[in-house]
Amino acid sequence: MSILVKQQYRYDCGLACMASVAANYKVRTTISKIRMLVKEKSNGTNMLDLSEAAKKIGFIAKAVRGVEHSLTKIPLPAIAHLTIDQHIHHYVVIYEIIDGHIILMDPAPGKLMRKSIKEFLIQWTGALLLIQPTT
Repeated sequence: MSILVKQQYRYDCGLACMASVAANYKVRTTISKIRMLVKEKSNGTNMLDLSEAAKKIGFIAKAVRGVEHSLTKIPLPAIAHLTIDQHIHHYVVIYEIIDGHIILMDPAPGKLMRKSIKEFLIQWTGALLLIQPTT
C-alpha cells in the first residue's frame, strides 16, 4: 500500500487524501470505497464528510482550526485544506515538518512534495483534519 494516491477526478482530492492516510496506517481502502461512505457533492467533500468517512473506516478524526505555531504540535499525518489561486479548494496530507519545510502528499499529481512553511501558509486556510487509529 502506497501513501501516494492520485486523485481520479477534479473534486476527489479529499477522498484521495483519506486513502493516503489509511494506507499510512496499513488500512486497505480505495477512493471508490471512501466515496461510497460520504455524501460527496458535485464540488467535492468538506471536513465533516471526511471526518465521518475516517470514523467509518476505523479512525478517530477531529476537524480543527490551526495557526502557524500549532503545525509543529499536531499529530501527523493530517489532512490540510488549502485555497489555491484564491478560489480553488484543495486537500493535501501533511506527513512531516522538518527544517522549516512541510513534506506533503498532493493528490493532484499523486506525489510527495516539499514546501517551505512560508509557502504553505499562503495557501493554507487553517483547517486541519487530525486522524489517528483507534488502537
